[in-house]
Amino acid sequence: MVKALFAALIISWITLLQAVPAEAVSPHDLERQLGSKEGITRLMPSFRDTKGRFNVPDPTRDPQGFLTAQQTLTILIDQAESRALNRLSPDELQRRLSGKPTRLPEKWKRSEIAVRTDGQTQSCADDGLDCSAYGSASFLNNLEPVEGLERTFYRSVNAQGDAEALVYLQPTAVPSVSRILLAAANSAGVWIPAAYALGPEGGDAFLIVNNCLDLAEAENGILKPAAMLVAALQWVD
Repeated sequence: MVKALFAALIISWITLLQAVPAEAVSPHDLERQLGSKEGITRLMPSFRDTKGRFNVPDPTRDPQGFLTAQQTLTILIDQAESRALNRLSPDELQRRLSGKPTRLPEKWKRSEIAVRTDGQTQSCADDGLDCSAYGSASFLNNLEPVEGLERTFYRSVNAQGDAEALVYLQPTAVPSVSRILLAAANSAGVWIPAAYALGPEGGDAFLIVNNCLDLAEAENGILKPAAMLVAALQWVD
């Protein structure tokens, strides 16, 4: 019993060490590192492969490690924005928010854990370990800017040309971070704050960290009551 408890403590400690930042960083360094894949790998060991390259955590291999990494990254982004808001004057903040926003590329991959219920039975939305999925195409694929509102509003279009979901990007006090909102018509789904897109100022986003709440499920073209919670990371190769 003691050996088993000791082994469990070691595993928990290793998982935590992989998720937390490698070292303390200054506010400016934190903002800069959130703007690139290389910065994320320096900031968080859990986003590195064995060769030190950017690699999104895989929940099909380690569900709890994925959740810890996703939650830690969200809190680090919150921390970066809080520091920036406390540091910038109103004039500096307005100048920063007037810069070019991040763009959303058309194609994305997903890493997520999705649990659902029909009101009676809990089930998994994906077939991987503990309701997980990794590396397959995101439902965000085929993103198109809304005419006249480019770089701010996007629509997610399916193979039939239907706009199933809308996405709204909002700038934050951190140039490399955009707040992102989503509304899906085919699932009565929304992204729960906080959800963020990361990418260089004026450039293409490369990573999205989000949590999703769906309140319906489509059946033969008709929405019926249901519920699903999703913890996700989405990225561009």
